[in-house]
Parts: sequence; C-alpha cells; structure tokens
Amino acid sequence: MADFIPEELYHQILERMPVACVDVAIVANGSVLLVKRRDAPARDFWWVPGGRVLKGETMRETAARKALEEVGMICHIGPIIHTAETIFPDGPGGIAIHSINSCFFLYPAETDIELKLDEHHEDVKWVRSIPEGLHPYVVACLQGAGLEHEAQAESVGGQKLSPGR
Repeated sequence: MADFIPEELYHQILERMPVACVDVAIVANGSVLLVKRRDAPARDFWWVPGGRVLKGETMRETAARKALEEVGMICHIGPIIHTAETIFPDGPGGIAIHSINSCFFLYPAETDIELKLDEHHEDVKWVRSIPEGLHPYVVACLQGAGLEHEAQAESVGGQKLSPGR
C-alpha cells in the first residue's frame, strides 16, 4: 500500500484532478452512524465516515480501513449503495476539492460497539431517520442504507407512530 504523499505534492494533485474516495454507512440496530467533521472540506457538517482510496488499495479495503481508523470499528463490508461526486470550494490549504465518492453499506462485526473517534471528527451520532439540513450526498447515502426522512419515518401507512418506535 502506498505511503502518504508530501503535502505540497498533494495540494498540486488536488488543484489538477479529482480524487477517489470511499464513504461508509455503518448500520447497527436500525440506525446509521454519522460523524461531525473537524476538517475542510465540509467542516462542521454531519457526514458518513470515509476518505481517500490509497494506491494499491481496493475500495472494499478502503471501506474497512476508514471504519477502523475513523470510528474504531471492525465491520463487515456490504455493497456500494451510492456513487456520486462532490465539489467543495473549501478543501485543505484553501484548494477546491473534487472527489468521486462511493458509499458502502457496512455493519459491525461485533455486537458490543465501542466507538473511538479519530482526530478529524469532533462528535458522533446514530440516526434512525434522515435529519434535516444534511448535505445531499449524505442524504443519498442514508437513503441507500434504508433510512427515510424524519417526516416520512414518523408515519407508516398513514398512521402516526408513537415516540420510541
């Protein structure tokens, strides 16, 4: 597997071409894990864990690595549930980011889940429905993992569900 490249070269690459990324929708007990980003792009946004594919690494290997590195979870890797591209003006070093992203469906290998956030994230939450205000890419990943928008999740077959259901 490739080593990380020097920051100056990385910035040159970001200025000239899109990068391949893998994100992960980790599903457990009917909920999907979101992390709050500390770094650009999408600083302070709720997102699914993920990041760059390294040279020589398969996308499935990237999915497993990102789950372990970012939230400390060993997961089973399911299928790709969404593919899209994202473009942000606020990348590292002020460079616009263009990434091609594939989101995988993952589920924990262990029943006892203990999260360990990395230094790139400041918070974590499990969601059972799609909250308002998320980036469209994250919304599509959550839909691919089987979640519905909060308003849709509140009623099933025209009947209002009670809290906690």
